Amino acid sequence: MRNLRLLIEYDGTEFHGFARQQHARTVQGVLEHALHATLDEPIEVIGASRTDAGVHARGQVVNFFTCRSIPAARLTAVLNRRLPIDLKVLRAHEVSERFHARLSAKSRVYRYTLYTRAHPSVWKIRYAWHYPHALDFGAMQAALELILGEHDFRPFSVKIPAEKNTVRRLERGVVLPTREGVRIELEANGFLRGMVRLIVGELVRVGEGKQGVESLRERLESRVQATQMAPAAGLCLMRVKY
Repeated sequence: MRNLRLLIEYDGTEFHGFARQQHARTVQGVLEHALHATLDEPIEVIGASRTDAGVHARGQVVNFFTCRSIPAARLTAVLNRRLPIDLKVLRAHEVSERFHARLSAKSRVYRYTLYTRAHPSVWKIRYAWHYPHALDFGAMQAALELILGEHDFRPFSVKIPAEKNTVRRLERGVVLPTREGVRIELEANGFLRGMVRLIVGELVRVGEGKQGVESLRERLESRVQATQMAPAAGLCLMRVKY
């Protein structure tokens, strides 16, 4: 039995998230269908991160087990002919049987993009949050730095069962101004559902001066639920580190 690891990218606009769902188009479902057609055996894909509906990925990692002997390089080419234009395999190689795309990961890196020009752009609207308002990037960075480290991030999550462990370690957070807006990059050992988008939503409120620099840390300490969630279109999984 071989364990194959794939590096994949996708435009999440037309997907109902990564995880397989009945009667819905998902990244896992489409990829498993293409693998089944290629290898002529049932395939179950394990993903490093279960991105939500509308979220994109440039560096998603998956693995699966197969009995087939097809070379990894040829598998990449065959799969890409079968896959739709919004999901492609960048690289494939064989790994140890112990490798698990999710459990073996040390951290994930997400990037959120805001486009702050006055008018929306056809070329950016699928991949950024159009937010045509001035933002204080320094205040946003200062607020972000106050929640780095290990915390219970339940206030920055949605639909999490009460019994689930919601402690995560936010290892890095950077607010990067660009010519047309800002990019926010977050790296953590794991992310809760909705965590990045809720953090970004709260940072935007800080950037507009609607709440103070201390507000995100205060939410963590008081366990008060964050309410402003940034749209999915601006979020992209950039890299999974092992």
